Amino acid sequence: MDPHLHFMHEHIQVGTVKRAIEKGKSNVATSKYQDTSRTNHYSAQDNDDFISSESDRQLLLMRQQDEELDELSESVQRIGGVGLTIHEELSGQERILNDLSLEMETTSNRLDFVQKRVAMVMKKAGIKGQIMLIVFLVVLFIILFVLVFLT
Repeated sequence: MDPHLHFMHEHIQVGTVKRAIEKGKSNVATSKYQDTSRTNHYSAQDNDDFISSESDRQLLLMRQQDEELDELSESVQRIGGVGLTIHEELSGQERILNDLSLEMETTSNRLDFVQKRVAMVMKKAGIKGQIMLIVFLVVLFIILFVLVFLT
């Protein structure tokens, strides 16, 4: 082969290789740009999806917390109502106990008075009078027993 042809053939091959390399670089640059653009697009879309998802999740969480707070509020109100009812009942019971205490005191004073009178009567009556009084009370008890339980 002629050295001149051989040189031209090699020159053509070198030119073809250079064009292929430049085209490849261009394709790679374009491809990288497109990949970067796609990646940026996907990243932006992913970020938007994530933000939307998080926003929805937080909104749902806030709604659930609001519902739980409403239920808690209702429970506290019911417990407050029960507490007021208990307070009113205890106040009524306290009044009843105070009245009962007053009546017990009055009755105790009367009983003390009666016991003193009985002791004085027994002292004046002597032994014969005491026996007569005991017999009279036993007969009275029997009569009352018959009237209450047998009639």
